[in-house]
Amino acid sequence: MAYGGFGIVLGAIILVLFIVQISLHLGIYGRIASFRLMSRKQIRDKEPAISVVVPLFAEDNQYLDTTLTSLLTQDYANFEVVVVYVGNSDDFFADLQSLQRLYPHLSPVHIDYSPHYPVSTKIALNIGYKSAKNDFIITTSSDATPASERWLSLLAKGFMYGDIVLGYSGIEHLGGFRNFIFREYQFNDSVAWLAAAIRRRTYSASRSALGFKKSLYFDARGFDHLNMNVGENDLFVQQIATRDNVSVVLSPRAVCTERTWGGWGWWWRRLKLLQTTHRFYPKSALLPTIAELVIRVLFFAAVVVALVCMPWEFKVAALAVALLRYFAVIFVVIRNAGRLGESGVAAMHFIYDIIEPFLRFSLALLSYKKYKKSWL
Repeated sequence: MAYGGFGIVLGAIILVLFIVQISLHLGIYGRIASFRLMSRKQIRDKEPAISVVVPLFAEDNQYLDTTLTSLLTQDYANFEVVVVYVGNSDDFFADLQSLQRLYPHLSPVHIDYSPHYPVSTKIALNIGYKSAKNDFIITTSSDATPASERWLSLLAKGFMYGDIVLGYSGIEHLGGFRNFIFREYQFNDSVAWLAAAIRRRTYSASRSALGFKKSLYFDARGFDHLNMNVGENDLFVQQIATRDNVSVVLSPRAVCTERTWGGWGWWWRRLKLLQTTHRFYPKSALLPTIAELVIRVLFFAAVVVALVCMPWEFKVAALAVALLRYFAVIFVVIRNAGRLGESGVAAMHFIYDIIEPFLRFSLALLSYKKYKKSWL
């Protein structure tokens, strides 16, 4: 009572916001590290034959030499890799076809590119799915490299527990502050939708690690929003997911890493493009993330007010609560990063923890109007 009504209200705000954040991180995000797929009901006795479908929109020799090889040499008994090349280089497609001599389970498909009739990722995937021989599909991107030779076998094991399989894909680790922000954003964004999927509220998926039974695709009549060249992951999975048909596969050996193709400008344009699908999300999907960001800002603001305006003992108490919150958050981050094979994201997480709300609110504000490049 010595601090007056203002002090009582400020202290109560700090404590309530602290409790809410701790409950969210430990009770929801913290479930990623402890989740076990075998706790779900098994619906199949063994892993099925898999068709891995990859759209390829560039004459990327590095992809042929490294990433594609890592896919073709996966430690799995029965699978094919369908590469849908969209372009006009006959020589490049011939190089792709020549790999069939070493890898008979490679199935190249060629789509001629015309600027007058642009081919979106969704169109390329549609042709890839129709060309696939097997009833179970895993979609990945040409930017993504599996972390291990067991990537496919671990994702395929998810089909023993559901008709949809979600995996994790991070950003390649190159070092530097810029790369740290790229990786932190991808990691934290993925934690949100993975935690929702674990709670049987699936609303998104990685573009580089999404599996599903082919009949789900054709029963849903393909992709919605065909006039958009994004949404083949999140909007599509919202079409086909139910509370009981989704498996989440979490293992450092079951992840893949995506190449970066530029600096801040490239990354920001990429985020704005992907953000355009959020207008079609159910309101309940993004509400927990938005609420957490708002609560975090209010908590930081309340602590700053306490440090500026209140007596020294109140300042010490407020700072202690802030540190306790951070230790709880970093505990969850470290455990989740270990489960998802992410190294180094925890070291400077305190920086990202502060700037993330402003980063995401700025992105949402700038993406409020229709981003033209997301539409054909």
